[in-house]
Amino acid sequence: MIEVRGVTKSFGSVLAVDGVTLDVEQGQAVALLGANGAGKSTLLKCILGLLDYSGVITVDGRDVNDNPKQTKSLIGYVPQEPEFYDIRTRDILRFFASIRRVKNERIDHVLELTGLKEHELKSTTELSGGMRQRLSFAIALLSEPPVLILDEPTSNLDAQARKDFLTLVCTYKNEGKTVLFSSHRLDEVDLLADRALFMRAGKVILEAKPENLGETLGLKVKINLNMAEESVDRAMSLLLEGGFPGVTKNGAGLDVEIESSRRMALIKKLIESGIELWDFSVDEPTMEDLVKQIEENGY
Repeated sequence: MIEVRGVTKSFGSVLAVDGVTLDVEQGQAVALLGANGAGKSTLLKCILGLLDYSGVITVDGRDVNDNPKQTKSLIGYVPQEPEFYDIRTRDILRFFASIRRVKNERIDHVLELTGLKEHELKSTTELSGGMRQRLSFAIALLSEPPVLILDEPTSNLDAQARKDFLTLVCTYKNEGKTVLFSSHRLDEVDLLADRALFMRAGKVILEAKPENLGETLGLKVKINLNMAEESVDRAMSLLLEGGFPGVTKNGAGLDVEIESSRRMALIKKLIESGIELWDFSVDEPTMEDLVKQIEENGY
């Protein structure tokens, strides 16, 4: 659905995208990862036809440079920080619907789909950040595009708004649509992506399936286990003997550093041994951890 071949983009002497080649198949969700300045947003804007570039980009077989209107009609775009004039929600959707020659009935559908129906007469200045992001998503879906491009769309949302937005994207993906998105959050990649591409200095330097990313890089999660005080020493011995060496006491239980893929094996080990867990939580690696590990591994 999306083909990028040898794409390069410079801003003066700064090389923002450096000879990137990648494919996104129809129905796939692909995540672009990397530190700030890695080139993710610039690459997305090249695909959207918002920046000139050298190389070739096609969307559903249409060249972005040769067929700008056609390719843009195939893509719904949700930016990191959508900006709107002080206009009512329905009126903004009506404006974009007229540009895209979409019938008014579609406006009602996307309002319902994104949970904005009860807010349709509110001005955008009355909407929360999460609601404005929903409105941006509704605009992107007006023309029922087969491709959705998201540029770190949840970076400024609170936990509930982020959860709601990701649920909407999952619904879109499950309909067989294609999603290309950038993110700083590994849990979003786990939830949405079929493939993860890591960018640094304008290049794609690593590709992996999200479920294999931690294993590929040797990333570990920290599991915090809470249990009765009298169970702590026994649980620690069981885990050490069972091949979980990264175990330490934390006062209220145990902390265990392990590969992400082994987390359920650890919990199962304790339950089968009769250890009653009061609670547990998982500290996932951050994007900073990922960047550090990639550099240490020499990618």
